[in-house]
Amino acid sequence: MSFFLTAFVLIILDTITVRGIKYIFPNFWIRHKSGIKTFFILQVIFFLFFLMGGFFLQEHTRDYRVFTVYYYLFGLMVALYSPKTIFAISLVLDIIISRTGNKKRRSRNLSPKNPSHILAKCGMVTGVCMTLIIVWGILFGRYNYDVHHVQITFDDLPVKFDGFKIAQISDVHAGSSAGMIHRFQKAVDLINQQAPDIIVFTGDMVNNFAEETYPLIPVFSGLKASGGKYAVMGNHDYGMYYKWKTPAEEKANIQNTEQAITSMGFDLLNNRSVVIEKDSLNRIAVVGIENWGIRDRHPKLGDIDIATDSVKDIPFKILLSHDPSFWAEKIKGKTDIPLTLSGHTHGMQIGARFGKRRFSPARMQYEYWAGLYQVNRQYLYVNRGLGVIAFPGRIGMPPEITILELKRKD
Repeated sequence: MSFFLTAFVLIILDTITVRGIKYIFPNFWIRHKSGIKTFFILQVIFFLFFLMGGFFLQEHTRDYRVFTVYYYLFGLMVALYSPKTIFAISLVLDIIISRTGNKKRRSRNLSPKNPSHILAKCGMVTGVCMTLIIVWGILFGRYNYDVHHVQITFDDLPVKFDGFKIAQISDVHAGSSAGMIHRFQKAVDLINQQAPDIIVFTGDMVNNFAEETYPLIPVFSGLKASGGKYAVMGNHDYGMYYKWKTPAEEKANIQNTEQAITSMGFDLLNNRSVVIEKDSLNRIAVVGIENWGIRDRHPKLGDIDIATDSVKDIPFKILLSHDPSFWAEKIKGKTDIPLTLSGHTHGMQIGARFGKRRFSPARMQYEYWAGLYQVNRQYLYVNRGLGVIAFPGRIGMPPEITILELKRKD
């Protein structure tokens, strides 16, 4: 059903765009109408086949490089049809305003005015600008890493952990960068320059397949932290968006993904904890849970009771949970965990900043979608992700390296 709805929308947008060219630029239309029609027909046919292929490939192809090409084609479709959407809306409004105005003029026995098409032309210019922005986001925005510094103060932070520095990354989605894995070396260098005490990865190393990680292992093995590197699994790390032939094949893929993450030097915390100790009086626990998402299609494997069983006597805990909904449902107001680090949302990979405030469509889907949140004495930080999924770019929502500095309240 979604294919037919999408196809219908694309055909409508192309039809309106062609009619708009004829309506606004009649002389240009007369000279080039056969070429314009041919171009739009071929374009529609191409993207319809592209959509059909996408619905098939999603569950049947095992070659992650095919998905990389598919995502770039999806980005091309976004770059072409987003401007058409703006143009179509402005054109319809232009026609409505023009006809309404002329109807009023006729009611007063005045001759109709020739429409200036200002609104439609503004829509066309805006659409062209949007195309350029989208192309920039695909070619450059996705690797324009932002090192985001956050300082959080706690009453009960052990004294010797005052100034403790955590580097957080999330949502690499290695398969989306096939052939471009070397671009993550810049992120590795930026993280190492911060000299963090620990590095944490909060899930979604891959899109689906363990083999996506293989070119990435030597790159992420270069991440350095004096106190170790820790990771948890995200929903994509379970390969749940591919139609596996057998449960054994699916299980083997998960195990291979886990092995790849540990090969990068990460201690994978699947519902377990580790203790970082300065001395017997200065200890903190890093707790990791497997993915737990509030949506039905996401795995609910995280178990906070099991994960914290060995560290109940350590009052200061840092929780790694891929999906921030776990904090909202299981941590906030229900545990004594002061800090949770999550990812998952990507900030929808699109947004805008006005002063200190960010805006994104992610607000409509997630309650906690990016940045720092506080409820009473508990904090959640949602990292905007290092990679991309589906749309192969980032616009106003740069890939994020978070540097969190923990401070003790005087």
